[in-house]
Amino acid sequence: MTQVIIYSQNGQVAVCIPTGEMSIEEVKAKDTPEGSIIVDDSTLPNADGDFFNAWELNGSTVSVNITKAVAQQQAVLNALAKTEANHRATNTGAGIANKLADADWLDLLTTARTAVASATSTQGLRDAIAPVQASIAANE
Repeated sequence: MTQVIIYSQNGQVAVCIPTGEMSIEEVKAKDTPEGSIIVDDSTLPNADGDFFNAWELNGSTVSVNITKAVAQQQAVLNALAKTEANHRATNTGAGIANKLADADWLDLLTTARTAVASATSTQGLRDAIAPVQASIAANE
């Protein structure tokens, strides 16, 4: 377990990961604002960085604001849909059949959008777009 320094900055959670060249207390005093705190990185949500922009700091606890996470995942889904639309158009123009018919792709996308909008957890948000990601991968 690694200790990190967290603090709020411009409405976002900032994480400072010391390099080990000086103690974490020295880094905190030198490089972070007053009010920053030292926590174990295992206490942070989604240590892999998913939904980082939806993190909120309340006291000494970092949590994911689900409303912000839904908006973030909607943006991800929109980007995936745009990229796939371009790919499908290129395939069609080149006479290459897409793996999933356009109507079925649109149904899949609509289902994913509904699932994202109604998700109540970060895992639910991941699960909501997984079929879209799988369909895109299959169509490459």
